[in-house]
Amino acid sequence: MVNDQKFFEDLNSLFYPEHIAFIGASESSRLGSMLYLPAFKDSIWSETFYPINPKYNEVMGWKCYASVLDVPYPVDTAYISLKTKFISRALKECVEKGIKWVIIFASGFSETGASEGKQLEVELLKIIKGSNTRVIGPNCLGPLNAENGMAFSFASQGKYGSVSFMSQSGGHLTQLVNVGYERDIRFRYGISFGNQIDLNCVDFIRYYSQNSQTNLIAAYLESSGSASGHELFLELRKATKIKPVILWKGGYTKDGSRAAFSHTGAIASNDILWKSMAKQTGTTLVKDNDEFWSTIKTFELLYPQYRPKGRNVGIITPGGGSSVNITDLFASQNLKIPDLTAESQAKIAKVLPYVNVNIKNPVDLGASGFILNPFTDCIDIVVNDPNIDIIIIPLWPDHIYRYVFNRMIKCFESTLKPFAFCLPSISDDINLAKRFNAVKKLLHKKRVLYFLSLRDAAKSISFLCDYIDFLKSHKISN
Repeated sequence: MVNDQKFFEDLNSLFYPEHIAFIGASESSRLGSMLYLPAFKDSIWSETFYPINPKYNEVMGWKCYASVLDVPYPVDTAYISLKTKFISRALKECVEKGIKWVIIFASGFSETGASEGKQLEVELLKIIKGSNTRVIGPNCLGPLNAENGMAFSFASQGKYGSVSFMSQSGGHLTQLVNVGYERDIRFRYGISFGNQIDLNCVDFIRYYSQNSQTNLIAAYLESSGSASGHELFLELRKATKIKPVILWKGGYTKDGSRAAFSHTGAIASNDILWKSMAKQTGTTLVKDNDEFWSTIKTFELLYPQYRPKGRNVGIITPGGGSSVNITDLFASQNLKIPDLTAESQAKIAKVLPYVNVNIKNPVDLGASGFILNPFTDCIDIVVNDPNIDIIIIPLWPDHIYRYVFNRMIKCFESTLKPFAFCLPSISDDINLAKRFNAVKKLLHKKRVLYFLSLRDAAKSISFLCDYIDFLKSHKISN
């Protein structure tokens, strides 16, 4: 391996290219990769973007070249959008041109299960061997940089931040970006690398862990690609001591593993081994898309500023049955719901009526939970209780108004304890969804954590506590 500084500088240029070539560019093609063309037309690369196609003299107003060898400028990155039988020749020209990064969109390689597809991957690696050219893919979308606007044209965009991610699945990656921006997850870098025949997950975990603009690493993997499982283990063990890593392992069931092979050529792997690796390295292992989005959001907003000191959860909500359900859900995720101190209980008893309430924890507000002042008074009491490390506020549809959250957010702003709202299912009521839009803008502006599922809240908070416990057990003070 090259030294760390050179590796970092080299890979940094993937996310900050100056000159970009697009091999196979066409205005008439139906390939999804052509959606990139209008995106680049409106980008900072509009003057340094070079379509490559011998059939045309011009594409979307750009001068079109027959080959990358004809481009009279240095090229940092080349995208190849061609049928598989033409890719080898195009890659050879990229090597001859000295292009550092080549992103291969096309599928039809090892993921097909056919020997021809696997052999083609071997051929591509032979072409770049000993050169300065590196391949991302095949069967991928390439890099995203939320800071400079490098993005997949069919993905929405929002404010950039400190979450960097990688994905073997282009679909999962674009869904992550779209869902993430809807939930105000603020990304820094992303990479879709498909079959990972050359650059792989270990390379990007290493890069993200060194990158000062990245505070959280997220990954969707079906395999470790060209890296060995041992290499992945070693890199995760180093990375998690610096910053959290959230890993969604696709294909953990027998049928899922079969689907993963046909998707990215991932070889079947033992789920027990992945679980063991995650536990030993402090990696947060999730199993589905909802867990992935929710856990990323939880870590992004709470770590490290609002890291919990323990697993003790304080719950404040109206409704006895709801309190029992919420307590079961959180306790089942290895979280604790302890009694409040006698002093706190006495204070709450002065706020709430004597009957139809619970002042211990969870705090059942009864009918008083639909009156704002008693609700926020009780939140303040629980926030300041020394037995409580984490504050969870489950709400009803009756609470989904901006003025309610304006008051409750003041409670959040008064503490460094992790604080989150759990909201009713917005999709069940169109009028509620409309009201929530104004509330969501406020929550995003104030960067307050919220969940649309109690189960997601419990699991995500528990994952954060697990990571804190890992750091404590290794005496790491991140």
